[in-house]
Amino acid sequence: MKDLWAVRLIYNRLRRALFASRINRLLGNEDQKNLNTLYRDALLIAHSFEKALCIEGCRNDFGTQKADRLLDYLTLAAKDPSFDNHSYAFVESMAALENWLSRRARLGLDCSKWQHGFESLAEQTSYEVGRTDLSDRSGIVSDSFAFVSDCDKNAINFINGRHSVRSFDSTPVLQETLTQVVELAQSAPSACNRQPSRVYFSGPKSAQVVSAAVRGNKGFEQSIFQWAVITADTSLFSCAEYDQWFINGGIYLQSFVLALKAYGIGSCIFQWVVGDSGKEMRSSLGISANEVIIAVVGFGYPKETFARPVARRMPVSEVACWAD
Repeated sequence: MKDLWAVRLIYNRLRRALFASRINRLLGNEDQKNLNTLYRDALLIAHSFEKALCIEGCRNDFGTQKADRLLDYLTLAAKDPSFDNHSYAFVESMAALENWLSRRARLGLDCSKWQHGFESLAEQTSYEVGRTDLSDRSGIVSDSFAFVSDCDKNAINFINGRHSVRSFDSTPVLQETLTQVVELAQSAPSACNRQPSRVYFSGPKSAQVVSAAVRGNKGFEQSIFQWAVITADTSLFSCAEYDQWFINGGIYLQSFVLALKAYGIGSCIFQWVVGDSGKEMRSSLGISANEVIIAVVGFGYPKETFARPVARRMPVSEVACWAD
């Protein structure tokens, strides 16, 4: 038993080392940050600002060292050849810094050390100070979690009513509708609000490639006309955040299929694709090397009547564990 334990320990350490090596190659040298890592680290600080403002008893003078780093990261990002001043990461990070400075000013604290750098960067990048509504980030908006209402009961029925669909009408789901689906799915939580998930929708040609690549669709290959591939961007995570992209991607996947249902669209989730078929699928959809595939989703408008298995769920007693 001790020998087996030792083998497993060595195997796990090697596996972690290989993953760390792969991510290092994707991210480049951590000491020489590229635009992706700059944005990743800037968003982490931005989220820490937002999170701290929601904590009771937050120190008035918190965040000074983080503000130094955030300004450095954003200044370096603005010098990158591929910098986009409209990118989510830049605007979100600038808004968080702006909000932090506004709070210090309201408290009568000195902002001169950072104010000039912020205003200079805002002018350089055409960031309009005050253009973003910061009221929902100020930490003073009170909220409450309502008791179960009719709406909540409808939500329970909605979640219980989601089933896998394997027989679809040939009527295509339009891009306009899918855009609304993704917009709704974007409400999914993610680690430090990094939002690493991406969605790749198939076209007429790539749908055939995806259909041939997925596993588990035998017998109804011709019944699915549209596909979505959910991925997660590993470059938004550090080497210390081992496999966290799978957790974030899995959370997004559930929100995505529920969003499809909200728009009357059925779906069936398939596991990721590996091997040569996976490479061909990646190529046909344009999935970048730094993204991992979370799952493949077949979707469409369900036929007016269709068969589905009535699968019982395990009882709570076999799922939930109660500790002292």
